[in-house]
Amino acid sequence: MTNYLNKYRIDLILFIVAVSFFRLYVASHEGLGVDEAHYVLYGIHLDWSYFDHPPLVGWTQRLSSSIFGVNDLAARIPAVAIGAIVDFFIYDLIYKISKDTYIAFMALLAISASFIFNALFLMLLPETLLLFFVIPIIYTVIKIEQDNRTRYWIILGLLLGLSGLAGYTAIFFVVAILLYMIIKRRWDLLLNKNLITAAIIAFIMITPILYWNIKHNWISFTYQSHHVMIAKHIHLGRFFKSMLVQFGAYNPLLFPLSFYGLYKALRSKNDYLFLSGLFGLLIIGFFLYASLYKTALPHWSALYYLLFIPIGTYYILQLSSGYKKYLKIAIWFGLILSAVVYIELATKIIPFPNYKSPLRDLSGWPMIMKNANKLITDKNKNAIAVTNWTIASRTMYYDRKYKTNVYLLGKGITQFTFWMKGSPMGKNLIVINTHFFHKDVSTYMKCTKVIKHPVFYIKVAGHIVNSVQFVTCKDYQGLK
Repeated sequence: MTNYLNKYRIDLILFIVAVSFFRLYVASHEGLGVDEAHYVLYGIHLDWSYFDHPPLVGWTQRLSSSIFGVNDLAARIPAVAIGAIVDFFIYDLIYKISKDTYIAFMALLAISASFIFNALFLMLLPETLLLFFVIPIIYTVIKIEQDNRTRYWIILGLLLGLSGLAGYTAIFFVVAILLYMIIKRRWDLLLNKNLITAAIIAFIMITPILYWNIKHNWISFTYQSHHVMIAKHIHLGRFFKSMLVQFGAYNPLLFPLSFYGLYKALRSKNDYLFLSGLFGLLIIGFFLYASLYKTALPHWSALYYLLFIPIGTYYILQLSSGYKKYLKIAIWFGLILSAVVYIELATKIIPFPNYKSPLRDLSGWPMIMKNANKLITDKNKNAIAVTNWTIASRTMYYDRKYKTNVYLLGKGITQFTFWMKGSPMGKNLIVINTHFFHKDVSTYMKCTKVIKHPVFYIKVAGHIVNSVQFVTCKDYQGLK
């Protein structure tokens, strides 16, 4: 026990426990966001895989809801639990590298001071699950290099299979591992029959994705290839916008540390650092390339920053006192700002101007669906409709107690195509228009009659965060 506490200090344990309970408290005080509701619907509509992502996020939500029920808090418990475990992994990785508890703890604080991770460890996304697997995979590869036993290859196959079920970017894990073995000239591992064993295990584990796609003409892979690089020409504006978004999302003061950490890791003779460097190089390289064609969302590259903000912290702490002071300022800045955001989520005490609140996507949906269902007189003839998928996720999730048919009206196939029951044709549709997502029903849809209902407002702390108007489309006959 003494050795354990020397390595995992009491302040580490108290910090992780305190942060986890704080996140759980915040989780119970705010409604679900766009992606959160979408993945809870995965769990409700359990399937082998899904149109836009592999199935593990949905399976995890189904497990959580089976234990805790289908509710907002249950949707966030897995992310909070994963966040606590990943914090331990980060501390342990940097401790293995530095053999210094202070440096390891500072690396952990740096992750907590990076804004996006405070979201990913509150809201369960596919990227949250991938964060859980990346460090155990690195550990397993190093263990195989040291001790080439079959059981470690089996573990590697299981971890890679689970990663594949979590997110398609897990393919970069495989490439990084193979590249590592080639660079290290470990031909004995590359030509080992256990490599085939690990590959077979991983392949078997991802067969649900393949099975679902075979049934649906490989639509997931087609969607993802277009989703990442939809444009045919390079747009530097999108690239710089993507970088600017990441600059802000991961803490502007810590953002440059990651690239310094990557540079140093790729030159390191430490196996943990070098292998991490290959993981990071492939992941950030891909998303930088993709950003040339499409503005990348900040959480897409979270795996890279999870590794290299801590590793950058480790290297900065080897430098002069001026750099150490900079690091402390960066961490304090991030921790204070993150705490303010969490407190605002729980208390809503900041008086944002009307329609400017960052909580606008999280607020009011139970009220919206209650009011919408007051207009439903016959569920065989009436239904609820939306014109944007971000509204559809919350509409379907918060409508579950009313069990009214909900339709997403638009062109092309989405995940909602597989969830919608029957056809909206001929029904009287109650269309939900919000301040941020609305359509002119009379010009967008074919209706025998259009009825506009009174606008009502969603308020937080006395200020308007959103406005909603229902519009009835009588006898819907399609889009114009």
